[in-house]
Amino acid sequence: MNVRIRKIVVLVAVAAVALVAIVAILRLGSDGAPTASEGDSGRVSATSASGDGKIRAADGGKASVENSDTDSETAEASSPDEAEEPKTAEELQEEEEEKKVEAFDSLTDKWMEKSGGEVTMKDMDDFVAAFKSVPKARKDECLHRALNLVSDDHVLLLAGILFDKSIDKEYLELVFNDVLNRDEEVKKLILPKIFKDKDHPCWADTAWILDVTGELPQKEESE
Repeated sequence: MNVRIRKIVVLVAVAAVALVAIVAILRLGSDGAPTASEGDSGRVSATSASGDGKIRAADGGKASVENSDTDSETAEASSPDEAEEPKTAEELQEEEEEKKVEAFDSLTDKWMEKSGGEVTMKDMDDFVAAFKSVPKARKDECLHRALNLVSDDHVLLLAGILFDKSIDKEYLELVFNDVLNRDEEVKKLILPKIFKDKDHPCWADTAWILDVTGELPQKEESE
């Protein structure tokens, strides 16, 4: 009798253990634990989430899902560049004016660096034309720069501006005053030519200077 009871107890214990094992297996499967798959030559594959939001294959395979934010950033990077906004009329005008200033300054620099060589009529015309094209607001700045950089050897470039009566009087007077501060040879070259034109804005000052220095032409003195 005692032997039968012990057998029953053993059977009940074995059944309890089996039941616990079955429950554990069922619970593990319901929690999403990875299960074995024999579809690919018996190899078990598993996936794991990486820190950058991409799902990567644990066995070294390619990722099957990518983060949607990364996709959108990639799409933006691959899209064609947006067209630049068109420049306004004011901006275009400023660029054009700056080019004219640079053209005159470059011409000034060219003659500043040039040693010797006579100034031809074409050189004078080109210099005057470049100065005339400079915007009104920048003329004073450009002319002062030229007066400081152009040497006595090439002073006829400045004389070209001085002899052009279509240029505003204020600029003619700037060149005239510069000439008066140069060597005597420069003044003797330029002042008599101004004196011959009584309509020139600087004629009166020129006549007075020539009279004071005793260089007034005899013909004009007799009159």
